[in-house]
Amino acid sequence: MQHFIRFVLLLFLCCQLIPSGWAQSPLAYKNAFTVKYFGLSMHLRQTPYPELFKNRLDRKGIAVLNFGGIVGYDRFVVRDVISVRVEQGLYSDCASSMAGFTHLGWRGQIFRTGRHSLNGGFGPTLVYRRDWNRLPGYEDDGYFERSGDWQYKFYWYGGEFEYNYQLKGQYDLSLNLVPGIPELVSFGAGFRKRF
Repeated sequence: MQHFIRFVLLLFLCCQLIPSGWAQSPLAYKNAFTVKYFGLSMHLRQTPYPELFKNRLDRKGIAVLNFGGIVGYDRFVVRDVISVRVEQGLYSDCASSMAGFTHLGWRGQIFRTGRHSLNGGFGPTLVYRRDWNRLPGYEDDGYFERSGDWQYKFYWYGGEFEYNYQLKGQYDLSLNLVPGIPELVSFGAGFRKRF
């Protein structure tokens, strides 16, 4: 947790030191707010516990439906191309347990053409879930740390790819892909408003 707090302070300091020549033009958006449904996890390798995944779409538990949401806020620091994003997710994980993540990081536009744009981002992410050790048949492999009734994992390198399709004015259809390598890839869909 100390590493995460240090990173937040460093990120804030960097934002304050950005030269004024990089400031926003009057027509550029300075903020964006995103709301997404968090909905599908694809496991990159077969789980030893497919029977724990009640919402699996296949026998082996490779594709699993998740039910929850993600909210995010971007503050653009270089026109409307580079931003700092804070994101919070709460959802039912693959074992139908309460889970979530907290993320803070940089976002940058990879390309934009017409109404289409692709953004990529990275930064530290804290992932947490109700402790799976309470589930019958689960054997802890030590990947997650434990604290009370919760398990958690801190990643320095968490990130995502986000595709946006401009619907009208400042509103976008927004799809994201979160590469949780080496375990899984997650997908979400929702809307983004730039302002």
